[in-house]
Amino acid sequence: MAAPLSIALELGLYVEFKRGIDYYVDNVVEALAGADARNRYLLFSYFFRDHARKAARLPHPPAANFGTLYRRFPESLVRALDLERGLPLVEKGLLAGRGFDVYHVLAGGRLPHVRGAKTVVTFFDLAPEAFPVDGSAPDPGRKISSPSTWDTARRADRLVATGDYTKNDLIRYYGLPEEKIAVIPTGVNLKVFREPSAEERARARARYALPESYFMVIGPFVPPRRTNAESTVRAFAALNRAGRLAGRRLVFVGARNAHLEGLLALAAELGVGELCAATGYAALEDLPALYALSDGVVHPTSVEGFGYGLEVLACGAPFLTSDLPGVLESVGDAALAVTPNDVPALVEAMGALIEEPALRAGLRAKGPARAARYSYARIAERLVALYESLGRGGR
Repeated sequence: MAAPLSIALELGLYVEFKRGIDYYVDNVVEALAGADARNRYLLFSYFFRDHARKAARLPHPPAANFGTLYRRFPESLVRALDLERGLPLVEKGLLAGRGFDVYHVLAGGRLPHVRGAKTVVTFFDLAPEAFPVDGSAPDPGRKISSPSTWDTARRADRLVATGDYTKNDLIRYYGLPEEKIAVIPTGVNLKVFREPSAEERARARARYALPESYFMVIGPFVPPRRTNAESTVRAFAALNRAGRLAGRRLVFVGARNAHLEGLLALAAELGVGELCAATGYAALEDLPALYALSDGVVHPTSVEGFGYGLEVLACGAPFLTSDLPGVLESVGDAALAVTPNDVPALVEAMGALIEEPALRAGLRAKGPARAARYSYARIAERLVALYESLGRGGR
C-alpha cells in the first residue's frame, strides 16, 4: 500500500465576521476529517495582529491526522518577499522546511512560491475579469485586470473551479488548458441548513421581532453590487405604491454598517421606512428559521458565483436572485432569477411571490432537493481523489 500523503491546506484568515468563504473552509475541513483518516493534513495560515484570538477562530479538528500551524507573522512581509519577489519564504521559513506532497490554497487567493510540492488553488470566480470594477463589459482581449491572479493561475499545478462557469472563465480570459482545471463545487452544510422545526421558527420570530410576512435581504451589504439591495428597496417601494404588498415587510439581516443605514434612509425617502426592519447580525443557528419564515430571500447580485443560495434552498425558502450563469448553475429551476438592477423585473418577480401561493409552495418544495446534491461529504471525497491523483504523480 502506498504511503500516506502529506497535504498542506492554506486557509487564509477570517475577518471580523465570517464570510461565505470562511464557512466554506470550515465545512471542507470538517468533511475532509470525516472522509480521509489516512493522509496527513496540516492546516496553515499566517497573520500578525490579534494573533491568539484569530488563531482560536480557525479550525482545530480533533482528527489524529490533522495538525495546525497558525504562524504569527506579518502578511506584508510575505507579500513583499514571497508573493512579489518569488523568495520561498512560506515554504522554507513559515513551514520550517517541512516537506509536503500537495499544497492547496483552499480559501482562494495568491499562491506562495512552493517548489517542493504539487500546488492547487481554489477559484470561486474570476471577478477581476468577468466583473470589471470600472463597470465596463467583460472583454477577453483586453489587458488582464489582475496580474497577480493570473500569476497564481499560471503557476499552480491544478486549479479547483467551483463551477463550470468559473472553469470556462479561466479558459476564456487566461487561456488555460481545460485539463488543468477540476470542477469541484462549493456546497451546503446540510446539518445546519435544513428546514427548521416549528419551535425553531417560533424562537427566531420572537428573538428578532419578525413580522408575520416579509421579504428578506441578507448582508453583507458591501460592496453594494454583491446584494444590489438598493434595487430591492426600490422594487419594494414600487409594490407599495401599487398596493400590492398585502402586508409584507422588508427585513435586512446582517451587521449594521454605513451602507445599510443608507438603504434604510432610502426606504424612508421612498415612503416605506416604517415597513422596513433590520435585525443586526444573526447567529448561524437562527438563519434557517429566518430564511424559512420569509416569503422570499431577495438577492439579485451582480457578482456571486456558484453556490450562493444553496443554504436558502436547503431551508425551504423561496429564493429570488440574479440570472448570472454561475448562480443559475447552482440554483437551477429551484429559484426565480432576474437581470441584476432591473427594477421592473424585480417588481414583477416579488409581486408573483406575493400573489401566487402555488409559486411559493413549489419553490419551497424544490429547494431542499436541489441543495441536497451539494453535500460537503461528496465534495470532500472529490478533493481527496484530486490530492491522491496529483500527489502520486497523476494529473
